[in-house]
Amino acid sequence: MRFPFHLVIRFEATINKQDACCTFMKISPARLAAYDILWRVQTEDAYASNLLASSRYEALSSVDHALAQELTLGVLRWQLQLDWLIEHFARRKLKKLDAEVVIALRLGIYQLNFLSRIPPHAAINESVNLVKLHKKFSAAPMVNGVLRSVQRAGKEGIAALLDAIKTPLEKLSIVASHPQWLLQKWADRFGFEEAQALALANNHSPQIAFRFHQRVQAEATTREWFDAHQIKLRNSTLAPNAAVIAQGSLSALSEPMQKNWIYLQDEASQFVAHALTANLKSQISNLKLLDVCAAPGSKTSLLASLLPDDAVIVAGDLHLHRLQTMRELAARANVTNLNLVQLDASKSLPFATEAMFDAVLLDAPCSGLGTLQRHPEIKWRVTQTKIQELAELQKTLLVNAASQVRAGGTLTYSVCSTEVEEGEDVISWFRAQQPAFQDVTKERLEALGIDFADRLTPIVGARTFTHEHKCESFFVCVLQRE
Repeated sequence: MRFPFHLVIRFEATINKQDACCTFMKISPARLAAYDILWRVQTEDAYASNLLASSRYEALSSVDHALAQELTLGVLRWQLQLDWLIEHFARRKLKKLDAEVVIALRLGIYQLNFLSRIPPHAAINESVNLVKLHKKFSAAPMVNGVLRSVQRAGKEGIAALLDAIKTPLEKLSIVASHPQWLLQKWADRFGFEEAQALALANNHSPQIAFRFHQRVQAEATTREWFDAHQIKLRNSTLAPNAAVIAQGSLSALSEPMQKNWIYLQDEASQFVAHALTANLKSQISNLKLLDVCAAPGSKTSLLASLLPDDAVIVAGDLHLHRLQTMRELAARANVTNLNLVQLDASKSLPFATEAMFDAVLLDAPCSGLGTLQRHPEIKWRVTQTKIQELAELQKTLLVNAASQVRAGGTLTYSVCSTEVEEGEDVISWFRAQQPAFQDVTKERLEALGIDFADRLTPIVGARTFTHEHKCESFFVCVLQRE
């Protein structure tokens, strides 16, 4: 459903079985957009970040877009706590409320309890108006009453309510707004305090990391632009030639963004590409590289920029439209040595000769539980059953990818997941089937000059964690075929 993004909305409604009448209500464009996105996330399994970046909301001013993003991602990050507060103050179970009412209440409570610069009357009145806009007139007094109760309780009162929860795991689940089953897994694996640290870190906005498009603009020139605009950078400790914004903000309309001087990409994602290419550039001429599940293409385009121009890079994906997006991304980065192939990696790969590639990357489809800062809705969708199903698919993809690795070549496997089932367990299973592949992840990190002490896992491969490394939680393992 589309909403007109103007400040005053006029509509007709019948209230209390009286005749239709005309009412004027103020709802800001940002709150309309946030409501629309949250509705689509809940009813269509859409992803908020994708919607926020879509043309659907490009008419929003930069201020309204920023507020819509804050409201949307904030509600999704803190959804479990918000729902607990709704049930407490409404004195009824969530399932007895219409979805339209729940979304409006979540938005209102998030503004009252998490945002200090939003006037309470705006948060309350516009949440009530959202309910009326969606023709849930009978719920309007209840929404008003719940939100005013939240306002009266204040942050200290709500903190006291949360502190009174007696069961430690239940309390952590609500306070950190994560599913209990997932927190239990992390507590069993890391300990309770570490699980808490990871969960709370997931609820923070991610750092803005990027890499320099040196084929488009010299890094020195780009850094001079940041200095001139009082935006402080720090060099990444995880990905060579990457930077993180330490102070200041970068607009999508800024010169580096508009002219493709830089490409926004998480440090952990860049780390995967660097682990693959370490030592390759000087060892092999006319190198052949296969990226099996390449879309959306961030790692592929970075690989192309890291390897010599005579390297042959083949990038495959199941969906043709995603390959077209990759072609556009490569063009913006001035990458020319990229060959795109539509393929189904769950089946035999469509190459005439097996074991023809010097290096193969499988950035496998996964739960995405390592990306909760950017995609908080994932934690409300993933189940243990889904993780197991994905692990089986990952094993199939890994076997098919391995068939294309020549003797002496490397197979790099990565997932943006925190879970052992999708990382260490998959690699351990694979190596039991194909012992000719040896783990050389440590050697690759040494070649990159990266401190690997807290990154190598006790079993196989390496990991990053959001609460420790201030980036997405990834698993990566580089295997070399004898």
